[in-house]
Amino acid sequence: RVFSGRKIELMLEENVPMMVLAEKQKISYHTINNFRSSKYANELVKKSFLYFKNLLESEGLINEGAVFIDGTKIEADANRYTFVWRKAVEKFHEKLKDQAVELYDE
Repeated sequence: RVFSGRKIELMLEENVPMMVLAEKQKISYHTINNFRSSKYANELVKKSFLYFKNLLESEGLINEGAVFIDGTKIEADANRYTFVWRKAVEKFHEKLKDQAVELYDE
């Protein structure tokens, strides 16, 4: 729940789990912010999500047809729930599947 590059830099110095993730490297806030705003980071997150989704499917923890259309969408680190219309989910589900296949092929 930390979004500031300077606070993340401070966490890398004080927080043991963060030190382990960074392999005890000192990373400046400038480097952190440059990475977060880069196109490379955006693609990395998309591909990581796709690999994670495929892993869950291969382990049988989720199935491909599981789409939540009950009108509730839970956002990460959000303070409240956001309402999503069923038709919007159905409309963009095919587009999302096409993007996932395209990313997986890359």
